[in-house]
Amino acid sequence: MKQQFKYSPLATAVLTLLCGSAMSTYAASIESASTTTNEQLKTVIKENYPGQLFFEQYYVDKSTPEAQQRQKRSLSSAFCSGTWITPINPEVKTDTADQSTSTITADYGHYNPNGDSILEGNVIIDQPGRQVKADKVTIDQTQTYANAEGRVQMAQGGLLAQSDHVNYNLKTQYGDLDKSSYISEAQHAHGQAEKIIRSTTDITVLNDATYTTCPPDESPTWQIKAKEIILNQDTGRGETKNTRLYVKNVPILAVPYFNFPIDDRRTTGVLTPSFGISNTSGVELGVPVYLNLAPNYDLTLTPRYLSKRGAMLDGEFRYLTENFGYGRLNGGILPSDKEYNKKDRKHLEFDHFWQINSQFSTFAEYNYASDKDYFSDLNNNPNSRTDLNLRRVWGVNYFSQSLPGLRAHLKVEDFQTLDKEIPDKDKPYARLPQFLLNYTTGNPEGLQFEYNNDSAYFKKNIRDFTNTAEPSGTRIYNDFTVRYNLSNPWSYVRPSVSVRNLNTYYDLDTRNRFDANPNSTSRNSEDVSIVVPEFTLDTALNFEKNGKYLHVLSPRAFYAYSPYKNQNGNPNFDSVAATIGYEQLFSPRRFYGHDRLEDNNFASLGLSYSLFDQIGLERLRASVGQTFYFEDRRVTLNGDTDRFDTEKRTGPVLSLSSQVTQNFTINSNSAWLANGKDALHNLNALMTTEKGALYSAGYYYERDIPNRQRAYHQFSVSFVQPVKNNWRIIGHAQYDIENKVGRDYLVGLNYESCCWGVSVYGRSYYNDLDNVKASNVKPNKAIMAEITLKGLGSFNNKLASLLENRILGFSTANQSWTKR
Repeated sequence: MKQQFKYSPLATAVLTLLCGSAMSTYAASIESASTTTNEQLKTVIKENYPGQLFFEQYYVDKSTPEAQQRQKRSLSSAFCSGTWITPINPEVKTDTADQSTSTITADYGHYNPNGDSILEGNVIIDQPGRQVKADKVTIDQTQTYANAEGRVQMAQGGLLAQSDHVNYNLKTQYGDLDKSSYISEAQHAHGQAEKIIRSTTDITVLNDATYTTCPPDESPTWQIKAKEIILNQDTGRGETKNTRLYVKNVPILAVPYFNFPIDDRRTTGVLTPSFGISNTSGVELGVPVYLNLAPNYDLTLTPRYLSKRGAMLDGEFRYLTENFGYGRLNGGILPSDKEYNKKDRKHLEFDHFWQINSQFSTFAEYNYASDKDYFSDLNNNPNSRTDLNLRRVWGVNYFSQSLPGLRAHLKVEDFQTLDKEIPDKDKPYARLPQFLLNYTTGNPEGLQFEYNNDSAYFKKNIRDFTNTAEPSGTRIYNDFTVRYNLSNPWSYVRPSVSVRNLNTYYDLDTRNRFDANPNSTSRNSEDVSIVVPEFTLDTALNFEKNGKYLHVLSPRAFYAYSPYKNQNGNPNFDSVAATIGYEQLFSPRRFYGHDRLEDNNFASLGLSYSLFDQIGLERLRASVGQTFYFEDRRVTLNGDTDRFDTEKRTGPVLSLSSQVTQNFTINSNSAWLANGKDALHNLNALMTTEKGALYSAGYYYERDIPNRQRAYHQFSVSFVQPVKNNWRIIGHAQYDIENKVGRDYLVGLNYESCCWGVSVYGRSYYNDLDNVKASNVKPNKAIMAEITLKGLGSFNNKLASLLENRILGFSTANQSWTKR
């Protein structure tokens, strides 16, 4: 039998306790069960329902369909036996616009206008985004107090709480829950509280509460116990008092006060501390403090103490403007570093971006460091590598909408060279400013036109008085190209005609270091303008044979011609020789940069072969090619020709790659000089498994070719090997064969469980800018331990970032390890 009637007090009681909102009128339906007696219901209500049973009810096998759908939103992984599934999906939001109607069902209902009103047996109150269950609910005669008892459960998106007893004042909308257990699906967390008090509509207080992300079917490896936890929905923050961290019921850390977020709003508070030990800095402790200064900007200050160096301060300021873009200011300072001759160590980074409108944007970047060792000694980010030249730039970008294909870029750029031993003449030029323009129109599959302009003023200050000329000046480069692309499935032909123009206006200022007047200079000005036409022809054929495997054979021919124009003595502002490689054979550019216009008269021949299996894997790709010169190359960067410019051909260039399986790939590149000597060789092999294992090896060799490439000879090997019971061994080595020294060694042991992880690793490494040949340069050595409490934070998180930076394919292997 069903009865429909208005009954607001009960719904107001439980739903307001759940969400802090007052309700008005409710339509309730009471289902009466004739087979269940009132005495039987009372017996059921008095039964003992331990909290463990409550947790296990909602901790389900992660292979179930619903668990698979929700898995991506929780911390559950391969290390967990199950995952939390609460009654209401975390993605379901509470419908605050529809709070006037709730559906109430129960096995038994009695309404007494002169006494207590009672609902008993499977009481369920449903509202969009909310649900309340209880065995019995009693409303007093004055309809002021509501009392719910027996497995009282309150749920909304991803959250669930159960209590033995709930008291609630309908007029004040305040109440409390006794002996409560709770689950948070999104955080994969659960806990218990002796009492939960809702003191106002926005503040909830938990007394004698616990918190953990460990599975409910075992004694938690770790848990937080607090005398009091205050949750403030108005500020989005939580506060704990008299908090202790327990590991296997042993207290290891006590914090009198801790502030943490309970939603995604930003609020001032203390973040997770960091801890580490190394031979260069000693014991290190950092405590980040987050300051939510305004809705559109914030500041994070991190006081750090390094036992061997002293106290330092890091800071990061982020901002977002309404009309002028967003940016970040980051820096650090360590006064009187005891391990660095008592010198002050400083670092500053600034970047800003502003999308002015659909066509214009602007950006700025500034970097500064007090010394070349700052990043290896003090930087907290293991992903950062020390660049020799720190960039400082401001620029404006333009993308035309009225004229598609038109792009322009204007920038002012300078650099700080960290290594103070580098002579001024070898430091990079400043661009004050540089303007780049590109306009491409026509049909990419037919006739196409392209225009490029690169105009810049280059400036370099020579302050070390080495009798070195200081060429500064303006370079204007233009090229106009017409190309035609004639292609079909079995071939293509791409002729191209260009006219290139270079105008250089420069001064040669020479300072004499023996002159008594350090500002005394001699000046020689030059104006140079040259025009060079260029013709290229690129053509290829494709032969295919289909069967069990798809075979593709592609011969390719390339020809380039441009006449010689004398450019000896012209300054070289920013150009370098192009690297050796297979694709470089089919390019008319021998230089990166526009300080020289190449003279060309050569042809390159190449042959590529690909083998594809039935599932699309390229089991083999092989390419071989060679260039044949019909004239000597007379245009050079330094003005002097060498034997490489007079050779009639290059040596062969070979490129090989194989996707042996979906998890195993090999790549190799080799090149030889015309006399048969090795020019370069590199080989990379990478294998990953579905269980998270990784094995990689690389070999890299480059011959020292003056003005073309520097000597480089190194070998690297890495592995990640899972072992029994969620343990894995991690290793990485990078050995410099040229200098006979290990540049980077790392070995570690890592364990992961559902709710915690630990890593212990040792590392010996050099700064990226260190001259390992110098007798006074020693490697940095560190032994680090990292403890991660999942769902709470970590004491150190550098290892994972370090491995992603150093080991090729680590991110993919780590995902397989986590989700296996």
